[in-house]
Amino acid sequence: MTLPMNDLADAYQEHVAALLRAYSAALPALGWDAVALHAGAPMLKNRFDDQHLPLSPTPAFAHWLPAAVADAWIVIAPGRRPRLVQPLVDDFWEAPPAPPPAFALGAFDVETVAADRTRAAALAGAPARTAIITRDPDGDDAVNPAAVCAALDATRTRKSRYERACLALATARAVRGHRAAAVQFANGENSELRLHLAYLEATDQDDAETPYKNIVAIGRHAATLHHVAYERGATGPADQSLLVDAGAAHLGYHADITRTHVRGSTGLFAELVLALDRLQQELCARIRPGMAYEALHDLSHELLAAALCELGIGRGSAEALVARGVTRALFPHGLGHSLGLQTHDVGMKLTPPRPENRFLRNTSTIEVDQVFTIEPGCYFIEALIAPLRTDDRAALLDWKAIDALWPYGGIRIEDNVLVDADGVTNLTRLAFAT
Repeated sequence: MTLPMNDLADAYQEHVAALLRAYSAALPALGWDAVALHAGAPMLKNRFDDQHLPLSPTPAFAHWLPAAVADAWIVIAPGRRPRLVQPLVDDFWEAPPAPPPAFALGAFDVETVAADRTRAAALAGAPARTAIITRDPDGDDAVNPAAVCAALDATRTRKSRYERACLALATARAVRGHRAAAVQFANGENSELRLHLAYLEATDQDDAETPYKNIVAIGRHAATLHHVAYERGATGPADQSLLVDAGAAHLGYHADITRTHVRGSTGLFAELVLALDRLQQELCARIRPGMAYEALHDLSHELLAAALCELGIGRGSAEALVARGVTRALFPHGLGHSLGLQTHDVGMKLTPPRPENRFLRNTSTIEVDQVFTIEPGCYFIEALIAPLRTDDRAALLDWKAIDALWPYGGIRIEDNVLVDADGVTNLTRLAFAT
């Protein structure tokens, strides 16, 4: 999956050619002659400060060019060579943004103008019917037309050879961080902050460069799905759990991986971690093109219910645990999401999920070359479990077992998978294996 630089450059040229074909088909069908893609404007941290946030380019722009250059524009018109209009950077306060790879710039006619003239320069040479895709709508009908946005979002749901290589490299980078955090934890580290810093060092990332804020949760903190308020303490019980949900990027493409670790004599919790890992791999093995992703999500609840019963945590039948909503109290989030230039990319949630799956971010029919996450979990969250203790579902759980599991917070196992013609390539497991 990892390509040498020369092959990556060739794959990028294929990627741009395929994008040009897709845009050339979509734009006329929607009544537009061209589209101007804005990278995004600098955003203040807040209105009381003159400091700006790091630029996160609009995904439509980043789909064409791996560069975080504020106020740059790409203009795509069928039958014409793509144009890149970039600002002249003249700033003694900040270093200029990192340039895109040399192989990428060769795909464009490049024009450099004063920073306050990039929009005017981009539209000056564009056809009259040019849609504008930007992060900052201004009420103009040509800005972010819904049909055009949906069409461009759809082009990101199936990944080119270039994108697949970038995702594999991002995944390999993230795996280095997960390994480092796991080693530190096994050696007795109990500071979430230090584990987070170990992850950053191993992946050679600054905190602002990660695709999302790393989730590093020890013990009960793992019951908070997005725990980012790191504990600074360096002491804690020898028997402990650690959940790390953290990613990395390569040329703008994101990896998103979660692992749950145990240390010491965690007993039933360790067994449940192994059961969730087997469950996750079973779900990956069941993936086939043509399958509804929501059906895979439903299957995850059936498999979780069976695992809970096998371990004696669930009582009665697995069917009852699903039908009565017990598994959804223990596993409240969706099974996964589209992955690419955004950690939670849009375009694969074309219809709302059923009400009981309201947090599911992927409702697509699975297709070859899609990349998404598979991340089942099991958590002991007070607000969700409390009703089970007090209503007629109490008999469906062994509460002594729940109390024994309570100090460990929860479990999540997450991989990045690429859909093939007959299944998937698990980018995460492949990176861990190599």
